[in-house]
Amino acid sequence: MKNAVIIALVFFGLLFLMPFAWDKLAPPTAVHAFSEFSADETFNVLLTESNTVVTIGAVDYLIGCLYAQIPPGYHIEALKAQAVAAHTYALRLKLNNATFDSEIAQRNADFSDNSVTCQPYFTEKKAREYFGAEYDIHYDKIREAAEYGAARVILYENRPIYAVYHSVSAGATNTAYYVWGVDFPYLQSVPSAWDKEFVHFTGTNEITLNNMRSLLLQYDPDIIMPLDFSQWFAEYAADKNGYVSAISARNLNISGGDMWRLLNLRSVAFEIDYHEGIFTVTTWGHGHGAGLSQFGADYMARRGYRAEEILNYYYTDVIIVNSE
Repeated sequence: MKNAVIIALVFFGLLFLMPFAWDKLAPPTAVHAFSEFSADETFNVLLTESNTVVTIGAVDYLIGCLYAQIPPGYHIEALKAQAVAAHTYALRLKLNNATFDSEIAQRNADFSDNSVTCQPYFTEKKAREYFGAEYDIHYDKIREAAEYGAARVILYENRPIYAVYHSVSAGATNTAYYVWGVDFPYLQSVPSAWDKEFVHFTGTNEITLNNMRSLLLQYDPDIIMPLDFSQWFAEYAADKNGYVSAISARNLNISGGDMWRLLNLRSVAFEIDYHEGIFTVTTWGHGHGAGLSQFGADYMARRGYRAEEILNYYYTDVIIVNSE
């Protein structure tokens, strides 16, 4: 139960992380042999709380990432997989921000700890405040995973991938297109039916009519909604796993990813019902659903799968190489 609570808390840290399904476990794709990839051993991170830029070694940075991103009680192989994903994502952000993020570049930083535009990271002080005594209990395992992750990177066409991740899928992972409107060959849907075993797999939240109207007007002041409130979200396209690609709002199509962000939903897999002034949103899973499922990684790890196998399962047609 404690892990479930931590997953829920971690989820909100991953909520907007962005780059710009079978009945039984299928065997992962083959693990690629390691080759060399040159990567810096330090990162310059803009800490939003103190508005300062600090230089952090890759291992220490990943320790902070793991405490901020995934329940530390998860299996070591799941933590290793998450560490590789976080390291790869950091390297991709560093490549992109040097060109596209002028604020980051002006501060001579590689990226920030802002989960909206980068990825979550805890300083040691923040991690100790968050986890209390559990910080030391899990530290050796976290450090082992961080050292593993710092030595590896996931590549597609010889570039670090957008190694996005989420807490719990909707029974299969999502495609990047449904979330951000762009497609990546390595972020395709793969079955993850075991995620349905998560104790809080299904969730609901209620939004009043007035609040829903206000949110929609914030999204687009020119939006026109039907006079029949029950028809506001009557037409929407979703895949077989429940991930919404688009909702018709009379004069406007809203993407599933935009609705997820707008309504602060737990998942991009959702449906909306209306009754007597209340919109009830039912969701499946936690997070955007693209890339690595952390709960799925833990499930696989506890059944004997290694970190490399887990990564090759959730990211399509990638290679994992040595970055040292």
